[in-house]
Order: sequence, then structure tokens, then C-alpha cells
Amino acid sequence: MVAKLVYTKRIFKPEAAEETVFLLEDGLIKALYKEDEVPAALEKQAQTLDLRQLLAIPGMIDLQMNGAPFCDFWQDLSPDDVKKLRLEQAQKGVTSFLPTLITDSLPSLIKHRDFLKKQGAGKPIDNAKIDQAERGLARMPGIHLEGPYLSPFKPGVHPPEWVLPIETALQEGSLATLIDDSIKMVTAALEGDPDGSFQSFLQARGVAVSLGHTNATFAEANRSFDRGARLLTHAFNAMAPLLHRKPGAIGAALLDKRVSTCLIADGLHVLPPICQLIFELKGSDRLILVSDRAAIGTSQGELVGSSISLDDALRNMIDWGICSLGEAAMMASTNAARAISLSGLIGTLAPGFHADIAFLDDQLQTVETMIGGYLSSEYKQN
Repeated sequence: MVAKLVYTKRIFKPEAAEETVFLLEDGLIKALYKEDEVPAALEKQAQTLDLRQLLAIPGMIDLQMNGAPFCDFWQDLSPDDVKKLRLEQAQKGVTSFLPTLITDSLPSLIKHRDFLKKQGAGKPIDNAKIDQAERGLARMPGIHLEGPYLSPFKPGVHPPEWVLPIETALQEGSLATLIDDSIKMVTAALEGDPDGSFQSFLQARGVAVSLGHTNATFAEANRSFDRGARLLTHAFNAMAPLLHRKPGAIGAALLDKRVSTCLIADGLHVLPPICQLIFELKGSDRLILVSDRAAIGTSQGELVGSSISLDDALRNMIDWGICSLGEAAMMASTNAARAISLSGLIGTLAPGFHADIAFLDDQLQTVETMIGGYLSSEYKQN
């Protein structure tokens, strides 16, 4: 890939930088420059891209993407359905996401996992090896299993007939069958893992373990955090409420400085004042925005995913007066990369990182997206 100079209005790394110009080579950020300090030789030799009207933030990373109005990952999809979703997300500034599978029968989960792997889920991030047919499409660095090891008391809309106790996972071998290199994150009700063997199995394989769909007590949640769980799935949703005599999992997660809470900031799953409360307690470095996007609907009064994308969540947090753009960028990208052990590759706009960049206008709408140095606007359907 020829060296490229990209001129912007302002760069957020996620914090605001003095430099406004990227030097990109082989899909990586090689350097950042102030515009009046770009070497003259580079200006003559490199390709240039003038985006001086746009703000640059790290490409957003969604850890919980169930699908879209036109498809859900737990359904039987075509490769074109997945490409359509990956392009749609790229056009919204989401450069990576974890396709999320909800509770189902073991054969069905394996089938959908293997289908997603064939579409590129779990493929290592390596810009030099982006297939031409996929340039400009959002990455899928892994799969998020949201279940089936959930609390029978907090299944949400997950089919209760397929919810499995954690001891079944170990005794009958379903966990070993489900977990392979494509699985990056697992949501589970860890109160059902008293000896920690379930959690240890996952963590030994590099899987991010998240407490969710849980009826855990404060003590049980803290036990899972002490064993290395560092995430809480969609804070306040599908878990016992925060009560003054029963703080539960949400109380434990909000107080533990090691734990990042994932938040659906749509104003429906969690109202803006509670989003602000979470932000005040966790700070910008331990809060992760997720979309939980799906073909939106309700079931017996329960929410079935959300209708927002991650860029909506970013704008909401800013429009509600909760945080700055730099803080929102951290919560929509940097923290997610850290949670799934990709913080040395994506989620930050600095030399050595992959050129996954969202370019926003002054209204924070995504105008252009770059993934591994390739523009999503240049994607060509085969």
C-alpha cells in the first residue's frame, strides 16, 4: 500500500491531539503531524486525502452486536446478509464488532458459530492480509457467546428451554465443544460456578469473561471479579436491581475499579440519569458502550436488543451532557479493544496502530470510515 497523508480537522486519540495529519503505510498509522510540520518530501511522494472538515476518532468497536433490522445472527443467514451488515456498520463508524449469539441448542450454536467463522469471524487482525473482497467492511475479530449458561431467574428474552447450568457445561463437555479460537467473549451467570472451574477454563483460553443475565449476590459477583472476570454485560439489564440492602452484581461492578461495565446508552434500556450515574462511578476508562443491536421487538414486555448503532450511543452520551467526545471515543473504542485483548492493535490513533478510523462531521455523524487503511466508501460488492 502506497504511503498516504490524511488531513483532518482534529484528531482524538481518544484524547484531543495537537496533530491533525496522519501518515499511513501498509494499513498502519506510521506518524502524526501538525499540518505545518509535514515533511516536504512526504507531501510530494505520498497520496493525499483531504478530510479537513472532519474530526477523526478511533474506529468504534461493538462487543455486543446481535444483528440488524434485516437480520439476526441466531437466524440462518447468507454470506451476503453478513457482508451487508458489515458494510452498514462500517458506514456508521464501527470498524470492528463481535457478532453475538444468544442462547440456543448446542447444535444450533455450533452451526451458527461455524457459519460466522466462514464469513471471517475470529480472523486475526492483519492489514497486509485483508482480502480485496473485504476491504472497507467492518472486522469481526471474534464471536460473543451470550449464553447458554445464564441464570434461569434472569434469562431476559433468551429461550428458557435452552438455558444450561454451568455444571452441565463442565460435566457434559458442552463448553469444550463450543469454545474455539473464534470465541472472544462469553456472558455467563457466574454465581453458578462456585469453584471457579468454568471461569478458569475460559480465561485460560484467552476468552473475556463477562458477568451477565445474572442473579448474583454482591458477594458472588465479587468472587467472580476476584477470579479475573473484568466485564459486566449490559449494566442494570437482566440482573437483580440495585437495592440499598441488596447491592447485587450491579453494585459490585460499579464499586470494583478493575471491572468495566458495558452499557446500552439508548435511553430505553437505561435512562440518561442512570447512564450519568454509571459514568460518574466508573469514569471514561471503565465504561464500554455497546449497541446490543438486533431486529428490535418486544416479548412479553421484555426488550429484544436495541435499535441503535454504536455511533448513536456515542452521540447520546455527549448530547445528554454526560461526557466529552474524547471520553465517548474511549468508551466506544479504546476500552472495548482492551477488554478483548486487542489494545495493542486497534482502539487508539497512534503510531504502530492499525488505521481503523471514523471521520465525523461537526454534528458527530459518520461521513467516512477507514479500516486497515481502506475507505468503506470504496467498497465494491463482488
